[in-house]
Amino acid sequence: MVNVTTLVRVASRLLVATLLFTACRKEGDRPRWDVDVLAPLVTSTLTIRDLVADSLITADSEGAVTLIYRSDLFTVDLDTLLSAPDTSFIYPYALPVTGPLNFPPGINFFSQNDVQRFDLGDVALRRLVLREGRLDLRMKNMVASAVIGQLELPGVVLANGSSLLSTTVGAGSPQSPAYSTDMRDLAGSSFDLRGPQFNQVNTIQTILGAQLDPNGQGATVTDQDSVILEAKYSGLVPQYAKGYFGARTVEVGPDVSDLGLFNSIIAGTLDLDEATLRLRVENGIGVDIQVAMRSFQAVNTRTGVTVDLTHAIMNGPINLNRALDLGNGFVPSIYQNTLNNANSNIDQFIENMPDQVSYAMDMRLNPLGDVSSGNDFLYYESKIKASLELEVPLRIRAQGLTLETFSTPDLPGTAEGHGLREGTLKLFTTNGFPLVGQFQLAIVDAAGNVLSEVPVQGIIPAGPLGANGLVTSPASSVLTAYLAPHQVDLLYQGTRLRSRVVLSTSTQSMHLRILDTYALQVQITGSFNYVVNGDE
Repeated sequence: MVNVTTLVRVASRLLVATLLFTACRKEGDRPRWDVDVLAPLVTSTLTIRDLVADSLITADSEGAVTLIYRSDLFTVDLDTLLSAPDTSFIYPYALPVTGPLNFPPGINFFSQNDVQRFDLGDVALRRLVLREGRLDLRMKNMVASAVIGQLELPGVVLANGSSLLSTTVGAGSPQSPAYSTDMRDLAGSSFDLRGPQFNQVNTIQTILGAQLDPNGQGATVTDQDSVILEAKYSGLVPQYAKGYFGARTVEVGPDVSDLGLFNSIIAGTLDLDEATLRLRVENGIGVDIQVAMRSFQAVNTRTGVTVDLTHAIMNGPINLNRALDLGNGFVPSIYQNTLNNANSNIDQFIENMPDQVSYAMDMRLNPLGDVSSGNDFLYYESKIKASLELEVPLRIRAQGLTLETFSTPDLPGTAEGHGLREGTLKLFTTNGFPLVGQFQLAIVDAAGNVLSEVPVQGIIPAGPLGANGLVTSPASSVLTAYLAPHQVDLLYQGTRLRSRVVLSTSTQSMHLRILDTYALQVQITGSFNYVVNGDE
């Protein structure tokens, strides 16, 4: 792309010798004269790799260009499919007799076997391995001795291999209970949630015990004395879960995914000969899933135009098979579908030159019910991921495709004092593309608002075509532009130059192939008028 920033900078350096010469004269002897400078300023070459990111371009043995663009669409992870709410279980104990009983030190004065159930909605888990989580134990004691509380979880294997948790609380009374808190990290813990008879789900067995301090004095206990243990599970993040995840529908979107294929083009229309979209969905979860597309749209936010995709996938469900559980990992199932000109409107979809893809869908889990007999599974790394790959051979018809760049001029002097008055630019072009070009210049403010247009006279002719539809030789031309004094003054006020190249195919009757050897070369020369000892 032509770099107009260099335009005045080079010319100004050619005047350095003249400025040094005048600086040697006496202050009172300051003659004025005009200096006209003609010099080459910059040479720039534009290829297809300046229009589209190099990483998106492939070329065959003849140099014909195909664009390959890959992008992730969406990801659904375990936060959407499975979440364990914070849960508290409270275990109270009071002496079941009215009369006081004397207990010696170290006695286990009660034991309680209980079963609790986690509320997971329609998710029925049989096994859970935690990646993260904590268990907060809070104990309230009204007995006149320190008490050691024990919480045994027969179906749980903690990270240290144990199933037993304990906490100690000081002596208290009904009027002034004593409290203690203790936190245990549950990362790496494994929960068997089938209950004590191994025939339930979301269920955990607990055995609660309390022992008077062996080093204490014992205690006299009445029915007014009690011990309360509260166990609170929080921040549970599964590393692995197994069970039945329910027959339910998960909504995805409406949402958008950004596309970077046409970022360099700000205007114009594009007509493609053909295009192919390959849609890939990866299911890393051990659940059968049906996906119903509610919408899939190409969105051009620059023009406000939206194109709806038409294809069979929009009319019926996409069936995703469940992933395969390897015991220490998984193999995802893969769904792929290819959309082309014959079975869809993918060419119109891409011709909209979208910078976003909008989508919305419903995902139905276990559409046929519990066909796995409670063996649905997921790992922390399990995801449902959708991606697309666009393949677009560059056989095109184009009208007004506009590329844009901005540059800040580096000018001699200041806004209050400068001798640069006006200038004429000449743009010598050699065009190897089968595209007619127009060069546009404008002076804009920091927000991009146009302050003054700089008309460029002439057009860039397209390279002539041979019988095979390829350019036989580059076409040459000379364009001119004039910078008036008031425009030069604007350039000294913190403005920028906006450069645009507008390209159209030389014929609209056929799709033209674009080769990676095609190039547009521009050489700019400038003729500037500079007033030495003028107003600087």
